[in-house]
Amino acid sequence: MDLISSRTIEITKLGMDGLTDRQHAISSNIANVMTPDYQRKEVAFESQLAEIIEREDLKDYIKGQNSIKYVPPNVDVFTGEVRHYRIPTKQEAAYLKSNTMEDYKPQYVTDIYNGSNIDGNNVELEREMMDLSKTGTQFLMLSNLERRQFTNLQGIIRGQ
Repeated sequence: MDLISSRTIEITKLGMDGLTDRQHAISSNIANVMTPDYQRKEVAFESQLAEIIEREDLKDYIKGQNSIKYVPPNVDVFTGEVRHYRIPTKQEAAYLKSNTMEDYKPQYVTDIYNGSNIDGNNVELEREMMDLSKTGTQFLMLSNLERRQFTNLQGIIRGQ
């Protein structure tokens, strides 16, 4: 991974976007705690983030193999350029150019669990408050990670 990489910043931003959507869903659940037949909403995005990280790791691996693997020097007959590295295949080059983050979209899911409420509402206020607290803590952790990344970049720019 590069010293000045925006990968961490991009992934934390996606995570924070997902957590923001989750907070909206939890707020909606809390607001509808007394609404008859209301079914609570959840937001799922963690598996998408894990897949994005795996794809980015694969890109890093391909880049590493192309820059580290020794290939005897060859001379380009047209330019006279001497190459000491492996040229990526067409498939690898296309994969390296692809945007692994473009399809990211947190999914809203309706919880069909039949709650204990007689009116058909399955929102449990205690659970929602716990989820709200957990989501807030996760958001704080990601924002601290992003802040550190920007602080590091600022130090590099200033030459510290």
